[in-house]
Amino acid sequence: MTFILKAVVILFIFAFVVYVLKAITRLSANVRKTAKELNKVRDQTPSRQPKSTEMVRCAACGAFVAPRDAVQVTSGGRGQMFCSYECLQTRAKTV
Repeated sequence: MTFILKAVVILFIFAFVVYVLKAITRLSANVRKTAKELNKVRDQTPSRQPKSTEMVRCAACGAFVAPRDAVQVTSGGRGQMFCSYECLQTRAKTV
């Protein structure tokens, strides 16, 4: 009788391990599929700009700012970059 009980317990443990491994396999497949879909969406987004490590210095206060965030003013063929409209106004008052 104990042999049959031990065999049943071992079968239950084996079945549980197989169930857990199948669940892990399904989960990893879903994660892979989701990652592929996210990459497709990211590649299709037109407004995606490459990251730039180049920074420009504000002509008024000397702070560094990314070129896409800077306020650019061109006067007489000469361009200047400012970190904000406040710095632009401050510089315009002093000149």
